[in-house]
Amino acid sequence: MVTTLRFLQFSDVHLDSRLTGSQLAWSPEKREQRRREITELVGKACRLAREHKVEALFIPGDLWDDETISAETVARVLEAFASLDPIPVFIAPGNHDFCSPTSFYSDEVLRARGMRPWPKNVIVFRTAEFTTVRHPAHPEVTVTGRAFVRNVSLEERLLSAPIPRPSAPMSVLLFHGSWIEYTGRDRFEEGKLLTAPFSRAELLAQGFSYAALGHYHHYAEITDDQGRVRAAYTGCLAGRYLSEAGPHYALLGEIGEHGLLAMEKIRVDERTIHDVEVDVTGVETESGLRERILGRLREHGATASDIVFLRVQGRLPRGLRPAFVLDDLQREYFHLALADRTRPAYDLDAADPRTVQGRFIQEMRRRIAATSDPRERALLERALYYGLDALVHGTVEPIYEE
Repeated sequence: MVTTLRFLQFSDVHLDSRLTGSQLAWSPEKREQRRREITELVGKACRLAREHKVEALFIPGDLWDDETISAETVARVLEAFASLDPIPVFIAPGNHDFCSPTSFYSDEVLRARGMRPWPKNVIVFRTAEFTTVRHPAHPEVTVTGRAFVRNVSLEERLLSAPIPRPSAPMSVLLFHGSWIEYTGRDRFEEGKLLTAPFSRAELLAQGFSYAALGHYHHYAEITDDQGRVRAAYTGCLAGRYLSEAGPHYALLGEIGEHGLLAMEKIRVDERTIHDVEVDVTGVETESGLRERILGRLREHGATASDIVFLRVQGRLPRGLRPAFVLDDLQREYFHLALADRTRPAYDLDAADPRTVQGRFIQEMRRRIAATSDPRERALLERALYYGLDALVHGTVEPIYEE
């Protein structure tokens, strides 16, 4: 009888997603390259599974994006999973890779396209109802899962009542849904569905040894009252959008009857998205601007293979713009996108007091000097710069808020 189960888990790969409409502003060439790289990660993760001699691969949903997935990409996925045989691969389709009669989860669709069927070592949960199967090599281990059958928000709390299943010394749940206590960056991402919501208490009450979770794109774990990890989101396998900045992983773990006994987060993607803010106030020259920005990027740990979204703010001398060093910066990284939030460094002392601008500066300085309240002083200083922006540039943007 098995007392532990060694597994690899990943999800939310979103193969063939469009990568358009992003602040990262991908060029068509970079967008296509990134899509190919993400597809290759599935094969890389499968090789890791074999190298680490796992006994199961868990994929709790959103393996691809149904609207854009290609037959070519699915064929590569099928080949990667077949290479793991006899290691079982368990898949619980999510809201983006939902299982329907016309989806690539259907062997009939694969046959109609002249493709190989799903490999015999792959177990796909294909119904909206929970189903439980036994591990092919370890019948004392059960795996329970369900599928989304369309991409709609599911408000029903599927974990609020006990899931019927046979008793077993070790039980695993694959579940794609929204943990309501999750606090990751993508929690309120535009377009992110709150679907199949559940609480920590509801999940723990189910009594599974471990739950492999999908839907959210950053690592998160749920522990019981004894501090044991009973469930985890691995997050997405690779970053695609700004909300996915930071490292991403596959999870190598070992399950006991009462949760994870061991766990290792393994980087599969060589690239990381960095969301970096740098203040360039006080910089006087183009070379100084370049060094200020590169220094901040080094502090952030950005490397040549990475993807950078750079938010530049602060005051610069008139005529000096971050765009002047953009070409140099873009050569340093795989991809770099710039958001320029700088404003001119106004010389308050040089303003002519006979002009509207000069009188405005004089009055605002008088009010700033007259207050002893730090909050009011900060408010008045922001009002001074907003006013100058309006007078000089004719536009006002909320860039001075703390």
